Formats: sequence, structure tokens, C-alpha cells
Amino acid sequence: MDARARTGEETVYVSTLPGLEPALEAEARERGLPFRRAEGGIECEGPPGLHQTANLHLRTASRVLLRLGTFTAPTADALVRGLEALPMADVWDGKVPLRMSVTLHRSVAPGPAVVLESAAVAWNQREVAAAGYLDDEDGGPGLTLLVRGDGERWTVSVDTSGAPLYQRGYRQEVGRAPLRETLAAGILRLAGYAGDVPLVDPMCGSGTFLVEGAWLSQRRPPGMLRTFAFQSFPSFDSQAWARRRAEAEAEALAEPRAPIRGYDLNAGALGTARRNAKRAGVTLALERHDLRTLKAPPDAPGLVVANPPYGKRVGEAEDLPELYRALGATLNGAFREWRKALIVPEEPKLVASLGLKGARQLNVKNGGLRCLLLLAGPLAP
Repeated sequence: MDARARTGEETVYVSTLPGLEPALEAEARERGLPFRRAEGGIECEGPPGLHQTANLHLRTASRVLLRLGTFTAPTADALVRGLEALPMADVWDGKVPLRMSVTLHRSVAPGPAVVLESAAVAWNQREVAAAGYLDDEDGGPGLTLLVRGDGERWTVSVDTSGAPLYQRGYRQEVGRAPLRETLAAGILRLAGYAGDVPLVDPMCGSGTFLVEGAWLSQRRPPGMLRTFAFQSFPSFDSQAWARRRAEAEAEALAEPRAPIRGYDLNAGALGTARRNAKRAGVTLALERHDLRTLKAPPDAPGLVVANPPYGKRVGEAEDLPELYRALGATLNGAFREWRKALIVPEEPKLVASLGLKGARQLNVKNGGLRCLLLLAGPLAP
């Protein structure tokens, strides 16, 4: 078993969406979390409760996994012994379903891979049966183990998040092309938004950019409105968790540090944004307005951010070039002194229609679609 499992320190793996790795690293650095880069995210080591801190505070995190152990197992018997030595009593008391996901790296040969995976599954089934859970057909809450094999090296982790971390708890209504909260937060971070300059979304939809911007500006943790899988761990200390939440609440500001405004031509979308904002505990300045005639508010230049239609989910593709030209005209006109951040499909003609000269392009994904994050303006990072 890895020596770290005996020191009292935790090792956690924090995943994020493709393209948001730099934003996640910046967040961890600001929180003072020692980390190293890992595929699809970061690994951090720290004192007990590190997984709680990561779940509560990291805006761009998709999921937080707590490492239970790393060991060498060349055979199925050795694998089972390694699994049996895990500190399962800390995370599972047999009162919730236990699920397991096995991932085998390409360095595990096909034949042995089948044997090893079967051994892991059989161990899991014995554990579940012993606890009285023969299956998990109800799909309710439970514990998820993730077992990864790479040659003879095996790493076992437990999911501490439960529901994906983009499910903050405030967005119970969405528009026709919803943007995940974690992606919205990541775009704001990559655009250099720190919450101390005005924020405008000219096509705000259900208000995800605006709420995430408000919370960032207020230094309000993204996990305050939801629960996590680790709250069902036998080792969970509810009083320590309450203190951690209280400390986070004390750090938060009552109001954003700079104005936050959203516009949309769709009155229904604005209503959704208002209700989402109310659930999030923030007040937004929302107005029905056509982006073609939109003027920059009388504030110091800040950040204008947008998630325009892609043609795959909203509207007709043939109408998009005109819409993008109109958006570009507003950004290059009324908002020419502002920083810009737009997430758009990977289509050169649409990108060209915006006319954002010198825009930096970053590859990201939105709902599985390959997209570009365009960063432009005099203050663009």
C-alpha cells in the first residue's frame, strides 16, 4: 500500500473539463493547495479534509476523487489482497449501495486484463452481498469506487462529490442551450475575470455566466447550496464540516464588487435568469434588449462574455452568420474598449463573421461539441 495512506495526509485527484486545466491550476494555487498536473486535472496532497475543501471551493472542478490506495498486483489474487487491504471502513459502512468502475490502461494485456477485471468485480460483489446489497437497481445515492490498472500498478479512489460539481443547486431551470456552470466559471477565469470589473452578457439566456460571475466576485464558494457523497462516509465529521462551511461563508461578500448586467431579447429567458439568480442569492441587473442596438453601460471597461447559438441546438444554421456579424459589430463598436470572451463552434466562417482581430483561440468542449474560446480586447490575457 502507498506510504501516503499511512501518514494521515490525503491525496485527491480533481478532474475538470477539457481546456479548463489552466483555470483549475490557478484556482488551486490561489487556495494554497499544493498540486501537480495530471491527465485531465490535478493531484493534490494535504491534511485530512482536503477533499472537502476541493469540493466546496474549486469552481472549475468536475469531480473530486480521494485516493484510497496504490499498490502492485501482478495477479488476480494479489489484486484481491490489495483491494481487501483498502481502508474501506472510513468511506463505506454498508448502508448505501457500493458501485465500482474498473479502467485498464493499454499496458495491461488483453488476456490478463479480463482476469484482473473479473477479480475486481467479484471482490466488489462479495462486499456488496455481505452488506445486504445484491444490486443497485434503484439508482439512488451510493458510493462509487474507481479502480485503475496500469501494468502491475493499481490505484483505487472513491468519488467524494456524488452528483457532478457543475450541479451547484441554483439552476433548476435552463435555456434551450444550457452552459455548464463549471464551464462558465472556467471561461471567466481564462478571460482573467477576478470579479473587480463590470461584467456584461449580451445574450445571457438562463444567466449562468452572470451567477457564476457574481459568486466569483463575492468570493462565494460554489458548493454552498448542495450536498456531497463524502457526507455519507462513516468518518465524516459533521461538526468539522459545519465549521468549514461557516469559515467559507464568513469570507464571502454580501454583494459583487462590480456591476453585473445581462441582456436578452427573449423575455422568457430573462425570467429564467431572474429565478435562477434568486435561488443563488444574487441580484442581477437584467434587461430585455436587442444586441444589435446594445450600448456599453456607463462603467469603466470590463469583460463582456457570451455563448451565442451554434446552429446545432438553437435556431437555424443559415441565420447564424448574420447574427454573428451583428454580435461582432456590437463588440467592436460599443464594447471596443472592453475585454471579450466568447465560446463559439469550431467553424472558421462563423469565427470570421465576428471580426475579432487578434483574438486568442483556446480549444474547449461544450456538451461534447468541439468549440473555441475566443479572448480579445485590450485587456485580454
